[in-house]
Amino acid sequence: MSDSTPSFWAKTTFDGSPGISVFEHMVSVGCVARCLAENVPFLLRRFHLCAAEVGALAALHDLGKITPGFQRKCEAWLLANDLACIARKGCWETETEPDHGKASHAAIQDFLVGQGNTRSVASHVAAVLGGHHGRLKFLPNSRGIRPPLIGPLSEPHSGINWKAERADTAAKVWNYFQATHVPESLVGQSAAIWWLAGLTTVADWIGSDERYFCAQPGLTGGDPAAIAAHCLKDIGLVPPAVVRGLRFEQIFGFTANDMQKVALDIIKAPGVYVLEAPMGMGKTEAALGAAYHLLESGRANGLYFALPSQATSNRMHLRLNEFIEKIAPQEASSRLIHGNSWLMRDDLDYQPTASGPQRLGEEGATTGRDWFMSAKRAMLAPFGVGTVDQALLGVVAVKHFFVRHFALAGKVVIIDEVHSYDVYTGVLVDILVKILERLGCTVIILSATLTDKRRTQILADSETVTTPAAQPYPLLTGRTEQTPFSPVAATPPAPKKIMVEFAKPDKALNQAIANAKLGGAVLWVCNTVGAAQRQFCQLQRQENGHIKLGLLHSRMIFSHREKREEEWMLRLGKEGKGRCGSILVSTQVVEQSVDLDADLLITELAPTDMLLQRIGRLWRHERQGRPVKLPKICIIEEEKTLEALRQMPPKVIVSTLGGKAHVYAPYVLLRTLEEWKKQTDGISIPSQIRELIEHTYCYRDDAPDSWQKLENEWFGTDSAKHMKAQMSANIWLQATDDKKGPQTRLNELPTTSLILFTEYSTGHSLCVDGSTAQLNGDFNFETARMLHRNLVKTPLHHFEPLPDKRPLGEYFYEAHVVGIVSADGRVQVSGLKYGISLLYTEELGLVVNKSR
Repeated sequence: MSDSTPSFWAKTTFDGSPGISVFEHMVSVGCVARCLAENVPFLLRRFHLCAAEVGALAALHDLGKITPGFQRKCEAWLLANDLACIARKGCWETETEPDHGKASHAAIQDFLVGQGNTRSVASHVAAVLGGHHGRLKFLPNSRGIRPPLIGPLSEPHSGINWKAERADTAAKVWNYFQATHVPESLVGQSAAIWWLAGLTTVADWIGSDERYFCAQPGLTGGDPAAIAAHCLKDIGLVPPAVVRGLRFEQIFGFTANDMQKVALDIIKAPGVYVLEAPMGMGKTEAALGAAYHLLESGRANGLYFALPSQATSNRMHLRLNEFIEKIAPQEASSRLIHGNSWLMRDDLDYQPTASGPQRLGEEGATTGRDWFMSAKRAMLAPFGVGTVDQALLGVVAVKHFFVRHFALAGKVVIIDEVHSYDVYTGVLVDILVKILERLGCTVIILSATLTDKRRTQILADSETVTTPAAQPYPLLTGRTEQTPFSPVAATPPAPKKIMVEFAKPDKALNQAIANAKLGGAVLWVCNTVGAAQRQFCQLQRQENGHIKLGLLHSRMIFSHREKREEEWMLRLGKEGKGRCGSILVSTQVVEQSVDLDADLLITELAPTDMLLQRIGRLWRHERQGRPVKLPKICIIEEEKTLEALRQMPPKVIVSTLGGKAHVYAPYVLLRTLEEWKKQTDGISIPSQIRELIEHTYCYRDDAPDSWQKLENEWFGTDSAKHMKAQMSANIWLQATDDKKGPQTRLNELPTTSLILFTEYSTGHSLCVDGSTAQLNGDFNFETARMLHRNLVKTPLHHFEPLPDKRPLGEYFYEAHVVGIVSADGRVQVSGLKYGISLLYTEELGLVVNKSR
């Protein structure tokens, strides 16, 4: 850079003046990246990288800011360098590339090739570095990338040779970090390329945080490497300090059973492990115990516990915090990670510097908001618990998908209840497992109700020997460091006899009330929200206020559901605080990974594996004084007999099964009904778990024609879901798509967000939970939290096509509607289809009524 060449700005100050230079910002980000890499030496060895090259490569991410298209965004810079007139005459605003990511991609590729790296490596590295704002700009192209309107090599009137300035700055950065070459591992589908992409983005976020790297030139001061080390420690992005030498009993307070000892003996290194054991046998403690030893030995740098739902994540969050207090007391707690976890936090304090004028809706304006409102930052923490979807967002190439790769690399990832996902999500889970294995993770998969076929799918690998059918139970299978080991069985717990009864709805209702009046705790599980609400109302009418009733489902605002969950998890939990004669009516939110203990279980028909999971909430703990002599599952009898269902055509069968046939495959429901009708003497847990599951899902050639047609439909639907999942997981194909991208679950019932108020106007609005929201047009975090705590997901098909205008667009990126709740609970909302009305009460949640 000559004396007459201006300093190119990278960040603007609060008043819009040019701030720190591109070189200074690149060095800051590079130092953060180098420090992040130095924290995980075992991953650097795995990826054949060194910290100096990682720092240098990450630093190059903003090289494209040295272009007229970016520099002209700061009017003060143009005026200070006498370039305002030249920029206007040269049409810098329209005739140059405004996206510095595209310019970075092109410039980095040229530079790396000039440094002697292969074109293949240069093209892949440039692609991921240029996409540090979340989306790749172009796919790798070894012939080079030339973004349209990148601008001329020099401006004859300004005297700036832009290409030379970029090359000179890149060389200075390269020399600063004493980098030599780029390893050949950074190509194609390698884990290292996406790890670098995620690390670069995270380093850029941190290097843009005003608390550590001030935008005002000269104010940050000090060695950027020392500042980087300090800020990583300050925000908790360093390996956890784990207490060494703890025994299983010291961590959990009880002696390990045989299944837990097997897990501790086998799970000692990164790999993939599938642990199958009955409900309530302590699979969670087995996995956490193994995770502790991996953390203690330095073979893992953190832990993420992935569950199927937000409700189960919230409960596991509390259990994991108890675990962390024992093994890493210096760590504050685990981070709760799911779509609504930010509603439960108060310490979201990221302060991003600006990259030019900020206007609502632009990428730069939402960068900081995305940082603290989404799960991205939480997943970076050493310990996290949340939904599996947050990990799967690294598979389906949504924006910033590679941040998940970086966040999970080297951790112990526990995936619980893996059997609970449909084919689409199941395929994504299988792909996730392979990605995590390449990222040096230890993947521990937990299930009580896994089929042999599903186990084989999870462990599918060219070097893995598939396990034969009819395996013992409990069982641990898998591979360590790509080497499969022979399946290891464990001693099962003492058998427990479960009585099985089919009962008409009225008889089941009378049983529930009778047991509750004797002091028993009854759990009644329905398959849909509507069915749960109707059953709750029927119980209310029958019991006349003599027993405690509860209702739990997903169609409640956040605060109301959170209150209900806490109340009933305590009442029906292990300690039984406030336990009394009661009936909890719920949807599937309680059937897995929830420590509930019921005296009597009443349930609608569901697939065998789901029924077994629900049984896991029955007589879960040793308890004196139960009002019934034996544990019993009471399955609501269908309107038609099994023989009648054999004679019906497919469409009539579906209609007869009702709403559950839209939740579960009708053929699986029929096979489940057939199998459980045989269990007149009850079932023995756990010895019959495998038998019941395999008999439900095995191929049958003696089924009625109508059932076979339903089976074919099920197979066809699953095949389509499998293909769609494979397409969604094609990362290079999806990575440049500017749309929201494929999702982690197929939503066959699309929903929209209904935000509920009792008073709504510009300025002060009163939310349905009593909080006050300030709606003055400017984004406010507290208002955002209030709005999201007062929304309910509502079926989209109940509305006419929603208008493009979004009343709360600064708080919701997608379509949403506003509802006004009157004193009697009726919801006034525009756009509802004729014949549809809505009611909201704290007791029932959102009720959808359809006039006939």
